[in-house]
Amino acid sequence: MRIHISRPTAVVSFAVAVALSVPVVPAAGPAVAAPASATPVDCSAMGPDADDIAPSANPGRFGFGTMFQTLATVCLINDERRRLGLEELPLDSELTSAARTHLNNSLTQQWWGKGRNPHQNPQVAGSGDQQIGRRIKDAGYCANGGAWTGREIVYNGWGGSGTPKAAVNWWLNISTQGHAEIIRDPSLTDIGAASRGGAADRAGANQSQAGTYVVTFGSCES
Repeated sequence: MRIHISRPTAVVSFAVAVALSVPVVPAAGPAVAAPASATPVDCSAMGPDADDIAPSANPGRFGFGTMFQTLATVCLINDERRRLGLEELPLDSELTSAARTHLNNSLTQQWWGKGRNPHQNPQVAGSGDQQIGRRIKDAGYCANGGAWTGREIVYNGWGGSGTPKAAVNWWLNISTQGHAEIIRDPSLTDIGAASRGGAADRAGANQSQAGTYVVTFGSCES
C-alpha cells in the first residue's frame, strides 16, 4: 500500500490507492455468448466541472447524487485509453454492481488505512484477490460466458484530493502499484465504477471534500 500526503496549501490532502487483480478463470465448458450488459459511456452527459468536485455523501435512491462523479471517473480513464489508441471501455452493469457493493461496505466499516488492504474486507473470508473475484462473479459478470478476468482499483482522498481528477491522476501518475498498467491494459473490455462522498479510512472521517472510488475491470470470452 502506498500512502501519499501532500500539503499544497493549509489543507492536508490524504490519498490511498491499491490495485489487485484476479487471474484468468478458465471456462468450465464450451464458451457461449455473454449477456450484453455493457453500454458505451456518454461523456457529454457529464457536467463541465464534475471531474473536479468530490461526490456527494448521499447518492440518493437511484444514485443520481454521485452519478456525474462516477461518470467523470470512467470518462477520464477512457480519455487515457483513447490517447494510447486503445478501445474505450463500455460501462458494465454487473461490474458496476460489484464496485458499488465494495464501496458501500468500505464506507460503512472504514477499515482502509496504513498497513491495511482496502480490497480485503476483514469481515469476509478470503484474500484480497479471492474477494475481488467473488464480488465480480456474485454480481453476475460473465455468467453465461467462457474464460474471464477481473481487476479492481480503489482510491480514497480528502482535503482537496477527493475528486475524480485526483483519483485518476493518482492511478496514472503517482502510484507505482500497477494502477496505470490496469487502466492501459488492452486485453480488458469492460468497466464498472462507483463513487461516494466520505472516507473509507477513519482518519478522514471528519475531513472535508472526501471521496472514495472503486473501479472494476473485466474481460469475458464469448
